[in-house]
Amino acid sequence: MLKTLFTTLLIGLVGVAPLAAQADWQSLYETWLEEADEETSATQQELLYDELSHLHAHPLDINTATTEQLAQLPFLSPTHIRVIQHYIAKNGALLSTGELLLIDSIDYHTRELLRHFVRTLPVSNKESENKRLTWSNLLRYGEHEALTRLNIPLYTKAGYRNYPDDILAQYPNRRYLGEPFYHNLRYQYRFTDKLSAGLVIEKDAGEALFKGGFNGYDYISLHLMLTNVGRLKTLVVGDYRLHFGQGVVINTGFSMGKTASLSSIGWGARGIKRHLSTSEHNAFRGAAATVRLWSGVEATAFVSHRPMDATLDKNLLITSLKTDGLHRTPLEYSKRGNVRNTLYSGNLTIHRRGFHGGLTAVHNFFNHPLNPGEQLYKRYYPRGRRFTTVGADYMYLHPRFQLAGETAIDQGGALATMNKIQLRLGDRQTLTLVQRYYAHHYTALWANSFSENSVLRNESGIYLGFDTPLGGHWQLSTYTDFCYFPWLKYLVSNASYAGEGMVRLTYTPTDRHRTTLRYRLKLKERDDTHHPQRPLRLRTQHRLLLQHDFTPSETWKLTTLANATLLQFAEEEHFGAMLTQRITWQPQAYPIALHGNLSYFHTDNYDTRISIYERGLLHTFSFPSYYGHGLHASATCQWDIHPMLTLLVHLSHTHYYDRPTIGTGTELINQPHREDIGIQLRWRM
Repeated sequence: MLKTLFTTLLIGLVGVAPLAAQADWQSLYETWLEEADEETSATQQELLYDELSHLHAHPLDINTATTEQLAQLPFLSPTHIRVIQHYIAKNGALLSTGELLLIDSIDYHTRELLRHFVRTLPVSNKESENKRLTWSNLLRYGEHEALTRLNIPLYTKAGYRNYPDDILAQYPNRRYLGEPFYHNLRYQYRFTDKLSAGLVIEKDAGEALFKGGFNGYDYISLHLMLTNVGRLKTLVVGDYRLHFGQGVVINTGFSMGKTASLSSIGWGARGIKRHLSTSEHNAFRGAAATVRLWSGVEATAFVSHRPMDATLDKNLLITSLKTDGLHRTPLEYSKRGNVRNTLYSGNLTIHRRGFHGGLTAVHNFFNHPLNPGEQLYKRYYPRGRRFTTVGADYMYLHPRFQLAGETAIDQGGALATMNKIQLRLGDRQTLTLVQRYYAHHYTALWANSFSENSVLRNESGIYLGFDTPLGGHWQLSTYTDFCYFPWLKYLVSNASYAGEGMVRLTYTPTDRHRTTLRYRLKLKERDDTHHPQRPLRLRTQHRLLLQHDFTPSETWKLTTLANATLLQFAEEEHFGAMLTQRITWQPQAYPIALHGNLSYFHTDNYDTRISIYERGLLHTFSFPSYYGHGLHASATCQWDIHPMLTLLVHLSHTHYYDRPTIGTGTELINQPHREDIGIQLRWRM
């Protein structure tokens, strides 16, 4: 019955007039998450959101932006950057972002996204004088921004209940150490593009603040960043992130998904970046600097020494690194900062007339040895205290094609390589081929590149993507990816294969209308736990998305989404579906904006869960998964009380019809519904 109803709704949606809206940066983020693999970590998702939030809050002056600055925008390809700079050089500075319409080589979606991250400013001698790095300019022209956020649950989890002392003496981890609310504070000072400083403090729900001997916030992050001062390109003291080459040796930033932007996979900004996120794992702590040695040659050195959370056995061996940053129970708190990681080395980069070459070396040292366990699939997991990886990367940009790649080797001789070629077949046609090979025993603890796995190890594969306009207002994007895993994986007791394919069709008749239809097929071999004597069985997952966006006026925006998933494994078949309606009301005459979201979901089980991005408070990440039978609603109100002060309130409600309780263990809610409220204040001057 559910399948029939959902199919009827899909047919009905296809039959109506296509609806779409002007793209915004959060739509880009939603697209990336929808295309991302389920193994993509929450840390990766949060880092991408934080980066886009920062770029949106501090748009580039497109008339003076350098190639490196434009490369920070993850949806821009080298071709996009080249045609923008060529247009400005030929026709002079853009008078407004609307002039981007005259650059034919940039498609509508990319152009509309770009308008949210750039601006046009008149150039004057006075402005140039104000950009000089002097104490008086720092005090007079520096920009300040502070955000504080408070999340309060309107229910009680089992971890906050009162238990008798004898019960807690026997089960000390049954109760959380702290209060149920979440709080953070973010402050950033920024002077043009030369100087920035930031502070982040955070208390997760359940962590103690000022009680039971705890004095202060669980997480504190600081940084000071200086850029483009003489030969000094970048200097960061405090917390920072690194990305060199294609990420095969080191990348603690984010990586775009396979389909989020077919034209820009593998390109983007490299080097040192400030860390102003609540993500506690993917950041280094110490100092890093990049110096211009001479024209086209840069050298980077970095050193980091930081505490990390880990699970230690009785012999003080690290069985696993803890990455969630939660310290709510005595057991979780006992793992807080109980190991030390030291990282140091550097990078040498050469730029010459469209060619880029780099050499990166990284050395890691832990004060306790890594020993992840004796399970067969963990045989080639990182073991020991010291890890060294060296890699060489290249990139060549030509008006008709681009080449890029990186090859690395670790201290044990294991090889890893990723190479990409992209052909420009027409003004908006691109063909992309990506090859990767990561040996089953390759070790690079902070690597992050194009991969099916969540780590760069035990994988080889070929990816082919094609992006083209179909004439009129239609755009087709498609890819296929095939990979092989030579060694065992979790729940896979032999060498295995995986395949993936996607077709996305977009129709944009006007700047107010947009329709997207996407089908994705994913194949993976898995153990059949019900019949362990059988060889690996094929697990097939079908995903379908139909999305209509409509902007009837500058005040209103409507988005309708229909998601469906079908999972087939062994002799079983499971189905899941979700219908979502989003509404945004942002009147031009009033300093207020409202965002609403209503979702109805019905899935057979957890394996057919559907994840959907939920827009909420600034710099917050919410991409919950829903399974079972229920309803979810949320609303966000933004009120600009003053040009310097903004108040945001977020309310959410989830009700399940198929269960009497929500969650398990300390997270158990003894009712079928949950309500949350979030409050945020932003101050800017």
